[in-house]
Amino acid sequence: MCCRIQRPFVHLCGVGFINIKDQRSIMNKIIFILLPLFLFGGTVGKISGTVKDAETNEPLVGVDVFIPDLGIGGATDENGYYFILNVPPGTYEVEASMIGYRAEIKQQVQVYTDRTTLLNFELQTTVIEMENPVVVVAERPIIEVDMTSKEARITRSEMDILPVEKPLEVIVLQGGVTTDGAGELHIRGGRSGELAYYIDGIEVSNPLLGSSPIFDKNIISEMSLLSGTFNAEYGNVMSGVVNIVTPEGGERISTYLEYTSFMLNPSPYRKKDWMNSLDSTAYDAHRDSSDISEYNPQYLDAPFLGEINAAVMGPIPFDRRLKFSFSGNYSNEESYLPFGYESSYSLNGKLTRKFGGNLKLFIDGQYVNEETQNYSHRYKYIYENYLVTTRKNLRAIVGINHAPAGSFFYNLRVGYLVDSVETAVPGLSDDTIIEPVYDNYSEFYVSGYPIYRQFATTKQYVVKMDFTLHFARVHNLKWGIEHNHHDFFLDKREQLFTRGAVVYQNYQRTPMDGAVFLQDKIEHRSLVANLGLRFDYCFPKTVMWEDIEDPTSPSTEVEPKYQLSPRFGLSHPITDNAMLHFAYGYFFQMPPYEIMYFNGNYIAHPESIPRYGLVGNPRIEPQRTTAYEVGIKYAIQQIYGVDITLFLKDIKNLLATTEVRSFPYDYIIYTNDDFGSVQGIDVTINRKVVSHFGFSFNYTYQVARGNHSFAMQGFYDVYTGMPERLKEYFLDFDRRHTLSSNLKILFGQGGGLSFNVTAASGLPYTPYISEGVVVEQNSARMGWEYSFDAIAYQGFKIGGTVLEFFVKGTNLTDHKNPLYVYPRSGEPWDSGESEGGLMGSKDYIMNPSYVGPRRAVKAGMRIKLQ
Repeated sequence: MCCRIQRPFVHLCGVGFINIKDQRSIMNKIIFILLPLFLFGGTVGKISGTVKDAETNEPLVGVDVFIPDLGIGGATDENGYYFILNVPPGTYEVEASMIGYRAEIKQQVQVYTDRTTLLNFELQTTVIEMENPVVVVAERPIIEVDMTSKEARITRSEMDILPVEKPLEVIVLQGGVTTDGAGELHIRGGRSGELAYYIDGIEVSNPLLGSSPIFDKNIISEMSLLSGTFNAEYGNVMSGVVNIVTPEGGERISTYLEYTSFMLNPSPYRKKDWMNSLDSTAYDAHRDSSDISEYNPQYLDAPFLGEINAAVMGPIPFDRRLKFSFSGNYSNEESYLPFGYESSYSLNGKLTRKFGGNLKLFIDGQYVNEETQNYSHRYKYIYENYLVTTRKNLRAIVGINHAPAGSFFYNLRVGYLVDSVETAVPGLSDDTIIEPVYDNYSEFYVSGYPIYRQFATTKQYVVKMDFTLHFARVHNLKWGIEHNHHDFFLDKREQLFTRGAVVYQNYQRTPMDGAVFLQDKIEHRSLVANLGLRFDYCFPKTVMWEDIEDPTSPSTEVEPKYQLSPRFGLSHPITDNAMLHFAYGYFFQMPPYEIMYFNGNYIAHPESIPRYGLVGNPRIEPQRTTAYEVGIKYAIQQIYGVDITLFLKDIKNLLATTEVRSFPYDYIIYTNDDFGSVQGIDVTINRKVVSHFGFSFNYTYQVARGNHSFAMQGFYDVYTGMPERLKEYFLDFDRRHTLSSNLKILFGQGGGLSFNVTAASGLPYTPYISEGVVVEQNSARMGWEYSFDAIAYQGFKIGGTVLEFFVKGTNLTDHKNPLYVYPRSGEPWDSGESEGGLMGSKDYIMNPSYVGPRRAVKAGMRIKLQ
């Protein structure tokens, strides 16, 4: 028997799956268990502070501090201290009042998810019949002293004045976030797929396929990115969390309508012989008898091109305590590439009803229907034979928020989520297999279809409950439980490599998973500590060989998976304008369930396993990242904020594909053999908008190394005869330098400009020197990527209506950003081969998808009524 299998880690002390040789002393393990970290997580924030006499500076007892819009508040104690829990993110007026003192109102008080907003009052003495209250505009602090790790957030109004198309483009602008050649997101050097998405406290990623959810900007009241360490409420994820809180209706009816045009400038690729403008000798390769190109641009069959967003929210007229928020999105967009498109529509709704006793009930729902076709260069001339993906997404959440006391509240959420994904060639019957046929030069396909078809339905039933208690003035204790019951169906046909066997899968599975978590946020004047612990469990509910190296061993029920995740964080104000922060944590993530159930028919019938057949592994263990970060934040003149953060990640048990040779079997199975490491630094500089302009700047330097860049790389290495990779190398998505900056200029009267400038060092690749010369994996770099984006807007107020026009452009310099390059030249459109060598046609070599999106200019308008 010959294999490449590593033995599984030993489960010790309940702290994940721990290799004894890799761990420190038992005392360190005990400390890590007793001092875990978590942030105060969820969908709400907190306001706290003190109230004093303006003349004597003595604390005032019994002052009422109240948020009129929400109908909640608190009273000061003997030290003048107050707190208000359970505050949804948003902007509010907060009023402090007491008999014998003039009331004071703080306006534009910003509350964020998971954060404590410090708000102090100084009241002036007066007679009872005194004049109007004092009105003060609250200043948002440059430094948030309760933030123990890196976090970025943005509101819907801020998103509207950025030159971006989709919400996730805002995430790309944040420090520590990079993209690979396929556009996938990577957080601090982690693999793609290590980012979880939460909407109103419920994770909405697809657990079967591991794909991201579909959502538009209409559902966003606030969106935050946790890119370092994060709290106990967020589990089964290793690199980052996107947390979205949906909007609720306000006290007044408001409406919003936005139209964004299609790309006003024509794509350079959607015309015959587009290459001739760059190279007079380059033409489309496929031509008819009249020497005219056979390429015909694809046009989307839709009523119109562009995007419409609409929303209406407010109170129900016959019941002012019942608030609603309804929105919709309709979009049709042709790709800038020679073919491809994206067409979608979505409907979103939320009802919120307040009852007596500080009880609130909400119902939140979303339906999305999206159809997309990606570009494949080989199908340039027969795009009608290429795959189309249709995805339908349904989300329904019912939640209760109840605060029976001012220092205690709880949340109960019940969710039902459905994600249906179908990928197939339109009009092609399910049982039809016609392999694609090359042209005479083995470049483009002239007939046939991709051997791939998938229909997958994921249903999730989610229950989540958490409790929050504020006590002893400094403690915010939160604990909770969540349980997910899944119902998966998958029918799939695919060919993993050219001329290889066609793999068929058809199964239904009903696994379960969930977690219990506990966290405490301790807020002292000189120290904030986030402590917590999370316990995750997973029941695959299937069978597997007892010995994954021996297909003849008995098949037994797969044991459940358990892990504990300790985390710990501190922030310490050094001065009024500077603070230190530190965070540490274990982060586990189970692979997508498809990995466990892949080719499950081989388990009962091992004799059907072909050579190099890929076998799923329900005995797979959770992947693990141990993350550290330490940083300093400081404010300059209460206008500029600087954050410098060092981070380190040790990554073990990564998903891998490993060959097993056990006569007469020779197959490849999913294992936990991959590993990696990341070191880096984030620098963020912000200037809040003062004197009509503000800016933000992010710079990240990082080194991401590992033995494989993605799980299937081991499979392809075996198939192509590559030796096993036993050491770390620069990963395919390792970008050494990334920079992003935004400059805002406000004209007043509703007008302004916003500019994004982004730059990133090139992705690595393995160069080809000459035959027989071996070079190190990923030892060369592609060229830098740059983009200059801008938006200009001007609003006009007509009565209670605001009419706003805007024009925006991306990659305005039309820089050709390399995504893939030829190993001989290091260039995307130059194969580096001589005319007499193996060089193909320029039509084939100049693949438009090898460079990033070209210049795009759009215009639009918004109408707001309130």
